Amino acid sequence: MTEGRWNALLLALLLFAQLLLMAGTIRGAEGATMLEGGLSAASRPVVGAARQVGGAVGGGAGFFRELGGARRENARLRAELEKARDERDRAREEAEELPRLRRLLEIRETLVPRSVGAPIVTSFLGGQARSIVVAAGTDRGVRPDMAVVAWGGAVGRVVTTTTAYAKVRLLTDPNSGVAGIVQRSRAEGMVMGRGVELLEMAYVPHYSDVLVGDRVVTSGLDGVFPKGFGIGTVVEVGEAAGASKSIRVRPDVAFASLEEVLVLLEPRGSEILELGVEEGVR
Repeated sequence: MTEGRWNALLLALLLFAQLLLMAGTIRGAEGATMLEGGLSAASRPVVGAARQVGGAVGGGAGFFRELGGARRENARLRAELEKARDERDRAREEAEELPRLRRLLEIRETLVPRSVGAPIVTSFLGGQARSIVVAAGTDRGVRPDMAVVAWGGAVGRVVTTTTAYAKVRLLTDPNSGVAGIVQRSRAEGMVMGRGVELLEMAYVPHYSDVLVGDRVVTSGLDGVFPKGFGIGTVVEVGEAAGASKSIRVRPDVAFASLEEVLVLLEPRGSEILELGVEEGVR
């Protein structure tokens, strides 16, 4: 570059610097210099965008804070609701348990005072074998072959015991049997389990008077159950198989719904009041 061109460029730079100095000193109507105004105008879009971004970030943070608070409040309300439901269920269970326990107490006081009340711990109703385990054992005087009843009728008999527990074979078990009698006609037989819901009344002479709807109760002849406890209702009378009628009996007791039972500490052969199916355990 020639010396003349350098001089011209230098002169242009000096003039531009002079203009900047003048712009920095000349103030407008708002009191700002021309340089400040220009810089302000140039930066205004950037500042506005930054403010918008800052506002959006601040608004988003507030939204998430509110969302977190709402979730915590929702969790608290859910916990309170579950607690209220649990308390309601416990109260309902206690309300339903009271009549059952009162009925068992009534049986014990008026019909079988020599007995032990026991809650059912577990039940085995799968397959053909049918049994329950109750929380009463030898420490309370329970022994094998003792009768077990409930409000509604006969349940079964004790087969094994430990100090605190007893296993009870239900009437529906194929290995179970109880001497029964038809209330109306006094026809006698042995009521046995079949591993299903219905019981079978066997060894009833073919000439005996037995009809559908007849009530069957314990006869006391087996030496285990006292006389008069409900067994069930005749639902089927078929053709005689040999010398015996074919009779099916629906149990009075709903075994799947049992929660408490009474273990009779001694058999009695005397008459007792019959426990009707209308008020059976359900």
